[in-house]
Amino acid sequence: MGYQAFYCCYKTDEVVSPEEACEMDLNIAGDRILELLQGDDDFFGLIDEHDTTLQFIRNGDLIWMEIPIPDQKGSFGKHIPIDEVGPLIAGLPSRIDLNDFSEMRFQSW
Repeated sequence: MGYQAFYCCYKTDEVVSPEEACEMDLNIAGDRILELLQGDDDFFGLIDEHDTTLQFIRNGDLIWMEIPIPDQKGSFGKHIPIDEVGPLIAGLPSRIDLNDFSEMRFQSW
């Protein structure tokens, strides 16, 4: 099993909720995310086979990338430039591991 994707692009009105996430190859996801994150508050998320989520939300020219940790009532996250998003997704391993994102900082909800 690969990754499941969910997203919302307000400009094109394309929406797939996390509950309805669809299977998506990472190479396709790397391209689709740039098509979907067109404006502020557009988001895109990937769920691995262990139900770990990596999600992105656009805020101007920056993307907020985070891994929610519901048991800790918060998320580990950081801002990245939009041009880093596609290559980051295309290069993800088969499992999302917080240790692969050492610069992320915890924020409570």
